[in-house]
Amino acid sequence: MDETKRDPGVQNELDDEDTWPERRSSTDEVTLRFGPGVPPGVAEVWRSRGRPPARRIAGGLATLGLAVLTGLVVWWLLRGGPPVQVTGVTVTAPTGVQGCGTTATVVGVIHTNGGQGDVSYRWKRSDGQNSGVFTDGLSRGRRSIRIPLRWTVQGPGSLHAVATLEVVSPTGPDGTASAAFDYACR
Repeated sequence: MDETKRDPGVQNELDDEDTWPERRSSTDEVTLRFGPGVPPGVAEVWRSRGRPPARRIAGGLATLGLAVLTGLVVWWLLRGGPPVQVTGVTVTAPTGVQGCGTTATVVGVIHTNGGQGDVSYRWKRSDGQNSGVFTDGLSRGRRSIRIPLRWTVQGPGSLHAVATLEVVSPTGPDGTASAAFDYACR
């Protein structure tokens, strides 16, 4: 019995041969393409051409240059950008006459450009004492350092006290400022 029933109104290209075409196994070598793809002949031409050596060298040098430039930018950002520069110094002292046994707090502020680095400074007092040099490390973006000086005065008498904050490094035209307070004890 013929298991294949054909509709007599439908013409089939197999009508002449009256046999089914040979079928392939799913394990046979098959090339599947999705979309229009690239015809095999054109793909072979592309693969066989290759780039000329000068073009390959130029492309390699361009890639190397871009990698070096990227590395320099990353290094510059990680090390903190521009170095610190002092843009000014201000000092404030207590107003009014300070009484017996007082500790006056004089406050100095060193203003910077926001760069990263070390700032060295010292306090000089009008009574001849100096603080020695201190160094503060600034991180990128920090624009000021607040530095208090506590000056204790005791005993009878009077004193016109002047405190000077001096930036040792980095040096600049605006690296020194002073402020004064008065002391009186009877």
